[in-house]
Amino acid sequence: MMKKFKRIVSLLLIIAMLACLLTACATKLNGTYVNEEGLIKQSFTFKEDNKVEVSAFGINIEGEYEIEDNTITITYSILNIDYDMEKSFVKKGNSIFIDGVEYIKEK
Repeated sequence: MMKKFKRIVSLLLIIAMLACLLTACATKLNGTYVNEEGLIKQSFTFKEDNKVEVSAFGINIEGEYEIEDNTITITYSILNIDYDMEKSFVKKGNSIFIDGVEYIKEK
């Protein structure tokens, strides 16, 4: 009886550890990241539930994002037409790099 109990507890611990590892692999962002180099200010504001607001040229577009294998995919809609923007992605400290452009997190 005790041996069966230990197996069940061990199995539950393994499942819990795997679940933690899988959720840790998914990159979640929050806050606003800004690039003010060049002629325009560009920003990405990441919110809960994989929501993002992209701002450039004084225009704000809301969408959803997913990060996988150093690629960020942002899905958004303009005038009821759906778009997917797929760019390279790296996070280093308080900065993110989207397609090689650095965006620094606002405080």
